[in-house]
Amino acid sequence: MKHRQAEDEAKVMTEKPGWYREAGRNPFAEDGFTPQLMARIELAAERRAVAGKVIMRRRIGIAGVTAVLLTGALLWPLTGGGDSPLSIWNNKSGAAVQPSEPAAPSPSPAVQKSAGYFSKVNFEIGGLKYVMSLPIDRDERSAQAVETPLGIVWSPPPPKADYLRPGYTRNTEPYTLYLTPKGHTELSVESAQRLYTFPLYAGGAQTYFALGYLLSAGDYLVFTNGAYTVGEVKQYSPGKISALDLRKASVGEVAVPFDLFTFNSSEYSLDHAFIAADPERNELLLVDYKEDGNGGFIQHSKLYDITTGKSDVLTETVTTEKKKRPTKVHYGELSIDTEEDYYVAHYEVNGEKRTVDIGMATGEQWFYDWWYDEHGEKIDASTMKKKL
Repeated sequence: MKHRQAEDEAKVMTEKPGWYREAGRNPFAEDGFTPQLMARIELAAERRAVAGKVIMRRRIGIAGVTAVLLTGALLWPLTGGGDSPLSIWNNKSGAAVQPSEPAAPSPSPAVQKSAGYFSKVNFEIGGLKYVMSLPIDRDERSAQAVETPLGIVWSPPPPKADYLRPGYTRNTEPYTLYLTPKGHTELSVESAQRLYTFPLYAGGAQTYFALGYLLSAGDYLVFTNGAYTVGEVKQYSPGKISALDLRKASVGEVAVPFDLFTFNSSEYSLDHAFIAADPERNELLLVDYKEDGNGGFIQHSKLYDITTGKSDVLTETVTTEKKKRPTKVHYGELSIDTEEDYYVAHYEVNGEKRTVDIGMATGEQWFYDWWYDEHGEKIDASTMKKKL
């Protein structure tokens, strides 16, 4: 037995990755080679390995726009497509209304653990690791969490049926929004406040509501949403952006989501189109691009007031800037300081210069830029379609 164990250990030593060989035969023996350093090396290796299939759990970064092109849609959180609720932008619709009956409760984490189908989804928010516990059969890619002034708003993915038949795959429970205080890193139903439960159906027995991307916008939670009708070929209706008054919902007042506007698949999909929120003014900055007929694009931008529903066209060009900010990556109990890229938009209103973070990078050029940074290869739309 000892001989077999020695052979196995020898095999492991001969199959070390390149970074391990460079560190020497006896890691941790030399000063400076610590578990923290090993984790940093693994982090760098992981970043290279996942290029092209990025999965991020932080606020949307530029890598998140991978999902925009993968679904042929306006915007998807970070992954998805096909039957995923994250593919609303292809396009789905459905007004969010308060259900007449409460949603059936899901099994508690204790019950799920005892049943042996318990998994965790991690989110990096504000330098902390927030953990959402889910049954193992849920689509983790659909789990969402976003930081707001009132706390962490999150939504667990509902269970599905007929997942082996794409045209008929559907939710069996409605989507629900929850609020958890900042710093309380366990995102569980038991310790959270339920803000709102969406309807399961959206206009018919075979038409289902789907929740898309969440964006914090001051007093409001802004979210994409839509509807799909099951069948041999799944049908999608136009996607919408809607909002929920977080301050009312958080204090128990009746707060019903309301629609802001509807999109078709061609809007906010070209060049560096994006949507950004100004939390101080409860406004959305909407920047779209249209083809000019000469191979270029013309920028169209406007400010949308979430409270009043009014919009104002901006006459000056909106510019963007790439920046870096500190963040943390967690490996178990180990926390590593690193940096992440993010983008801001600069614009002017009546002579006042303003800057906001870009929350939804929807134009396809964001993805092409990211692809070039990761792979050193410039691509166009036709090339990308072949690769996908």
